Order: sequence, then structure tokens, then C-alpha cells
Amino acid sequence: MKKILFMLTLLSVFTTNIVAQDYSFIDKKLHIMDDAELQTYKVQFTADTPVFDAKGNTIKPGQINDLLKSGNFVPVIFGDDNHQAQAIVFRDATPKEKEEFEKWQAQQNPNTGFKPGEAAPDFEATDIEGNTYKLADLKGKIVVLNFWFTTCPPCIMEIPELNKIASKYKKNGVLFLAVTFDNKEKVTNFLKEHPFYFKIITDAKLVKKYGIIGFPTSILIDKEGKVMFKKIGIFTQALEESIKMYIEK
Repeated sequence: MKKILFMLTLLSVFTTNIVAQDYSFIDKKLHIMDDAELQTYKVQFTADTPVFDAKGNTIKPGQINDLLKSGNFVPVIFGDDNHQAQAIVFRDATPKEKEEFEKWQAQQNPNTGFKPGEAAPDFEATDIEGNTYKLADLKGKIVVLNFWFTTCPPCIMEIPELNKIASKYKKNGVLFLAVTFDNKEKVTNFLKEHPFYFKIITDAKLVKKYGIIGFPTSILIDKEGKVMFKKIGIFTQALEESIKMYIEK
């Protein structure tokens, strides 16, 4: 395994040594995509990309983060001759991969050490529609930040659930901002295939300002401007629970 950081983005794991297996439920015309192919052709994933376990059982998007966190499974990407991803299979991790994961986990867990109540870094940013937001002016409003990018598989997989949350709670005055380091043109093209109901901000400096180390990262800022929720990975259910809690406060 080259990088255990696949726990955060799913991307690095594509560079691992591939363990050859025959999956009867995968079309024989498909091939395993290595990191070079994924990067060269900027392969993207959608919420419709089928995800399976090694036995062919369907894995739901909400289950993916738990599989990654366990360190017991590794995603293998299958593509067609046009370099389009057609399926993902979570195979068992090798003993070496598990060992490396355990070493990494002992050194760093990105979702531990967070202490709710810290003041959110102030920012002023403009979305792709020209609307400007300054955090200092948003006191009294709950702000949800989602840090993502257009070729991040778990980011793409959670968008449908994030859209449901945004649609459900925008009437409560919650502001939903999606921040990416991708440029406006790339994001605009992405949105043609993947509608995202958050206000989209293309600002690499804001990503850096918030110290984002993995994607997707979700942050909830309460009405007093304090960070009360921060998670790396797909935690849409936990995010919604936090939104409900702080709306009621």
C-alpha cells in the first residue's frame, strides 16, 4: 500500500498493489484501473457507480466510510475501454495493508482531537453565482461548510444525501456552502452532470485557511460563529443530527 490516506479520499488506495481476483458478478470486459489510468483520464465517480463487496452484495454509499475506517477492506476500481469507471469492489485487505493501516491509525486519526466550541476562522468568499459571504455577518445563522473536489469519489457519493439535507433545512435559515480548490470552469462542467444544492465557492485559500487535510470534510458553525461539528469522510447522518440539534437551540 502506497498511502493509507485512502481513508480520507479513496484516491490514494488506487495506487496499492492490486490483488488479482475473479469476480463473477463483474463484466469480463471490464479491467482493473490503476492509479496511472485514473489520474491520466481524470476518472470520475457518481452516486450511480455500483459498489459491491467481494461476494457481489451491493454496498450503499452510507456504508463506505465504515468500510474504509475498519482498515479491513480496499476498493478496487473496474473500468471500460473508454476509461470510464463502471464498478467498485471492496476486497479484503492483505495482512500487509492491515498492518500499515494500523500503524497509520496509531499515529493519526483525523476525526479525533476536535474540540467543539472553537471560533471559526473568519472569511469572505464569493460563490460561482457572484454572491458574497462574510462569516462575521452571518452571526445568528447556522452555516454548513462542505470541502470537496470534483474528482473525489466519496465527495461525489455523498452529494445526493447532502442535497436532501440542504433542501430540508434551508427553510430554517441554514446556509449551505460547498468549498473547493477546483476552478470555476471545472466546477461548472461538473455540475451539469452532478447537481449540488449548496452554494459553490471555488477558493483554494479558504480550503487552506480551514486546515483541510482530507475530503470530504463537513463543518457546522453555530449561530455564535463557533465550530460545533467537524468530520472527515461521509458522515451525512451525523451532520443532519447536528443541524437539527443546533436549529432547536
